[in-house]
Amino acid sequence: FGLLCLVFVNVSSSNVGGYKFTLKVVYQNPSRQPSSISLRGDGLGLNWNKGIQLTKISTTSWSTVLDVPVGSPSLLQVKPLIQDSVWSIGSNFYINLTNPFSSVTLYPWFYSSAGQYSIIGNLYSPQLNNTRPIIVYTPPSYYENIAKIHDNILIMHDGQNLFNASTSYAGAWYCDKTVDAEVVKGNMEEIVIVGVYNTPDRLNEYTYSYDPCYDTTIRGDCIGGGGKGDLYLDFLAQQVIPFITKKGVRVDTSSRDNLGILGSSLGGLISCYAGYTRSNVWSKTGCMSSSFWWNSEDFNSVIIPTYAPPNPNQETFYLDSGTCCPEPTGDDRVQTIEVRNSFQDLGWTLDSNLFYYLDQGGEHSEYYWGTRFHIPMHDLYPVTPLTPDS
Repeated sequence: FGLLCLVFVNVSSSNVGGYKFTLKVVYQNPSRQPSSISLRGDGLGLNWNKGIQLTKISTTSWSTVLDVPVGSPSLLQVKPLIQDSVWSIGSNFYINLTNPFSSVTLYPWFYSSAGQYSIIGNLYSPQLNNTRPIIVYTPPSYYENIAKIHDNILIMHDGQNLFNASTSYAGAWYCDKTVDAEVVKGNMEEIVIVGVYNTPDRLNEYTYSYDPCYDTTIRGDCIGGGGKGDLYLDFLAQQVIPFITKKGVRVDTSSRDNLGILGSSLGGLISCYAGYTRSNVWSKTGCMSSSFWWNSEDFNSVIIPTYAPPNPNQETFYLDSGTCCPEPTGDDRVQTIEVRNSFQDLGWTLDSNLFYYLDQGGEHSEYYWGTRFHIPMHDLYPVTPLTPDS
């Protein structure tokens, strides 16, 4: 059965309206097609108790024309149903009525509440001269409504830790279970996660500068390393992103607005570096328990002051840390707060395009990152109004 998820938003009337638009529902289920689709909503003649039946225009699409009178509320919520009884799963569809448009298309699904993940192949990096598996999670609607092209793509590091404990070296995040639950509850949009496995050269690949003393020997001698981060980011942009489309994953990678990057620890560090220095590639960045201590905290002291900052209105950052440990380690909470403050000084607005979370008792481990993974998902992928077709 479909799951009902109604989130009611009070929107005051504004001086909008005076036009009509076509609302189209496209649903292509490989195993079963419905005989009818109806629509319920909170305005323009719709209600939540009984739907209007849409006109079938092909085997996979239905439509209706809605009149927007002058003085209508600026936001409309709707939800399709099969035969006016099986609700579509996930959030309501939101339609911004402020500016006139001619059509908008919905891609609902009605039965599946869980996504799937699989390794789509091993990918060679000419930049790093190594090969690694690429694992992809597709959301609940993916195999049910095959007409939908997904435009939220999140690249994540340490791919072997994201979904399955049997492939992890330090415990799994179970990202699939988190995203499934939050999507079904209507708390976030669907996303495709691309997990890039790490390699034995992880420390070098996840750092953008050479740290002459990132660790010490038992005798106190410095151990230096790092600095291949830009090559790794080139690999993500030039090989990984084209690879997923080549493998037939139904995603739209044509716009930076569709691409996000997220990781933890050194993976958080390289993510923040990517979002800050390569905003032409990434629009959403998640940095969890980031190793901002690296190379004498040079992300905050060198990278941020040296590089021209991205436009805060076009780049969203999520930062977090735990409180598990005493300083100077402390899961980098002090360093993370300093980075947050630097972003604010450059024009980012907390709880708008800059999000910060302090996990009370949170430790530097896969378990804690997985446990709070829903928080960056809410912040980076909130449910937003649909983009009109025209």
